[in-house]
Amino acid sequence: MFNEEEIDRRYLLRRYNDLKILLVADLHLGFEAEWSRKGLETREPTWSYKVINRLKKDIKETHPDQLIILGDIEHSFAHFKGPEANKNGIWVSNRWLREKALSYFMEQIVEVHDLKISLVRGNQDTSFVKSLNQRVEIFPQKEASLFGQLGVFHGHMKPSEIVLISSEMMLGHVHPSIDLVDELKIHHKFPVFAKLTVTREEVFQIFNYQFEFEEIGLIEQVPITILPAYNFYLSGFTLNQSRKKKTFPVLWNLIRHPKLRIQLTNGIELGKLEDLIQ
Repeated sequence: MFNEEEIDRRYLLRRYNDLKILLVADLHLGFEAEWSRKGLETREPTWSYKVINRLKKDIKETHPDQLIILGDIEHSFAHFKGPEANKNGIWVSNRWLREKALSYFMEQIVEVHDLKISLVRGNQDTSFVKSLNQRVEIFPQKEASLFGQLGVFHGHMKPSEIVLISSEMMLGHVHPSIDLVDELKIHHKFPVFAKLTVTREEVFQIFNYQFEFEEIGLIEQVPITILPAYNFYLSGFTLNQSRKKKTFPVLWNLIRHPKLRIQLTNGIELGKLEDLIQ
């Protein structure tokens, strides 16, 4: 097992057309608004600040030309409207927490010199995008095919064929994790990268599309990667625990695929998911 002091790298670094690209998913900034509704007493999005500081550190260490966020830069505020009172009668505005998290992201990340930032909108991206629109590239179709080879989408919506014909695909949304049991029979949950490489025909089958073999080669291998949640305070979907309900209907064929391979965020390869099912 690895501990919290070891490497925990939740991003991907790729090079396309001589550009160094840093990819992350699911920051969920402002998630303290939900915690405050459940009883946490906070007047500052302290934990969101830490997520942003970690992203800033990763940017400084990797020196990317572009940062691509694969959805859910913010935590949904749809159900947290107006101020909420904690048990001591102190009024804490969820809107205030959101604004503080957004302002800090703008100061620490958006203001980074010579860094292009792009956002694939996720299912929870409802309010930040209005403020970021002038400073961040936001893909209007909630997906994109970039650099002539990379297809990106969040995962809450079925990707279109423009993504499916990309040479490589990346997404978030799932917050993939794995449950491992140590020699004392104690369970440990870890964030992971979930990776799959299949033929183009299988890609279309996974997302329930009719495969147009006249247009695309049958043999071409396509790598697909589900990134872990960059927000290290949030839980995730445990891939190797059985589920009766299809929690992610769009992605179910992907996250239950027998060839899906699991990699810890410290780089250790765990092998196929089917060998880890409990």
